[in-house]
Amino acid sequence: MSVVEPGHTGPGPMPGADPRESARVVMGECHGMPFLPELGDRGLGGQQVGRTLAMLADLPVDISTRGWRLARSPGRLARTASDLLDRDLDALEEADESARDPEAAHTPADRRLVIRVLGPWSLAAQLELPGGLPVLTDPGARRDLAEALAEGVADRITRLAERLGAGPRIVLDEPMLWHVAAGTVTGPSRFDPIRAVPEDRLSQSLCRFADVLRRNGVSEVLLRVPAGTDQEAPARWSVVSEAPRGETPLDGLCVPAELLHSGRSHAALDAAGTVLGAGRILQLEGLPGTPRPPRSGPEVERAVSAVLALLERLSAPRHSGLGQLVLTPTVDEMTSGRTTPMEALASVRRVAEAAPRLAE
Repeated sequence: MSVVEPGHTGPGPMPGADPRESARVVMGECHGMPFLPELGDRGLGGQQVGRTLAMLADLPVDISTRGWRLARSPGRLARTASDLLDRDLDALEEADESARDPEAAHTPADRRLVIRVLGPWSLAAQLELPGGLPVLTDPGARRDLAEALAEGVADRITRLAERLGAGPRIVLDEPMLWHVAAGTVTGPSRFDPIRAVPEDRLSQSLCRFADVLRRNGVSEVLLRVPAGTDQEAPARWSVVSEAPRGETPLDGLCVPAELLHSGRSHAALDAAGTVLGAGRILQLEGLPGTPRPPRSGPEVERAVSAVLALLERLSAPRHSGLGQLVLTPTVDEMTSGRTTPMEALASVRRVAEAAPRLAE
């Protein structure tokens, strides 16, 4: 029986401010599934919200006293964010050219370029209208924002992916999703409460947003969700586990490995099992049962054993199920300084490479 190796990549954020050095690390450790680094140390223009806003198509933004806001024309910081994004895209392409094996006959057909962007609901919760309320409160503005985001992301990323000989894979990061569902998104004052969005509407809109991306050349769309430990915003796993009737589900789910390993959320386990059972992708941030990135051979083997045990717990095939997994370090492992990004990425690469042998 053939065993497929899990994919391995990074979660996105990296420390530092040098896009060329970060891209070199990415291509050195994740050449088969490179990701676009997010260098938040460069300020608001390089952090997740600014990075995502720089991808909007024909929807200008500027900065206000409270954060980002829709505007008549792009502000100085918005232009900086766009410039930083262009530099990052160019740096990744240059690093790919340097790392590519000149003797390789062709680029693997299953190569993927992974880009993390803030999803449409979380972006609408964190971007303001000109009057100060979140875009989330205005259905028309929210629709315009989602359209500009889908068009801009697809255009930027498919062009780079084509030059890299990779299929573009978008990870929609929705850190505010449970707050949107619970109606606990913070408004500018207590006199401006923001209504909860029904779960079925959230699920339907995410499926349709992914459809637009795929129609515009994106290969897969994954959804990254928060762990769900906030009492004010409990996790609503039904939003992400199965698509509403008549809708095409997203291509995968990205969750913290420790959430599944701990077993503290049966709903999360059920959602992950549903994703794998449908043949979709499960991206694990961190390695289950592993407090730090494994370095030695025995530590790598223990990490692989924990991954295989998790597959069994999710009722996924021990062998073929590995091919549906993508392993990444946690954001903390990449940015805390306790390990270097290269060490963190190398650890998941070694686990992914060892998994097929230990699964036999």
